[in-house]
Amino acid sequence: MSSVERKSGNSRGLLLTAALLAATLAGCQFQPMYAETPLQGSGPSLNQALRDVDVAFIGGRIGNELRNDLIYELTGGQGNREGAPYRLTLVANVSAFSPVIDPQSGRSAAQMIAFDITYKLHDVVQDRIVLTETAIARVSIDTAGQLFANMRAKRDAENRAAKVAADQIRARLASYFLTRT
Repeated sequence: MSSVERKSGNSRGLLLTAALLAATLAGCQFQPMYAETPLQGSGPSLNQALRDVDVAFIGGRIGNELRNDLIYELTGGQGNREGAPYRLTLVANVSAFSPVIDPQSGRSAAQMIAFDITYKLHDVVQDRIVLTETAIARVSIDTAGQLFANMRAKRDAENRAAKVAADQIRARLASYFLTRT
């Protein structure tokens, strides 16, 4: 068998493989998660379903930061919807600990911010809780010898933790709305 015959045989096999792959993929029902198409064939799109969630007030600075991040994540910046068919209530717990201690000075060389959020999604129309979950965020910060630098680093870490938790909550709510019947 000559090299020309081998190359044409390889190309035929490659074309056959490509044709089978294309036929297989043509039968798939792929839909982007955040597309503006209706859920379950009818009704609102995922983005509209997420906009239909009213985020309840949370106390404290980091709770307010989380609420603002969540409202932005769910609505794309359109603001919290009053009279929405769903209401999201959250309970946030923040703690800090020092996993690394400098052996010379006895001061912490790094800190961890632990942010735990328990949230419930209430179906206002049916007056029942449809989802109860927990989101966690852990963010590390380096500490320095300067008091105000440490305070600002801790505040920035709390803001990052709130953003991470808001992303987790949005993803879980999206999953709920995509899989509910």
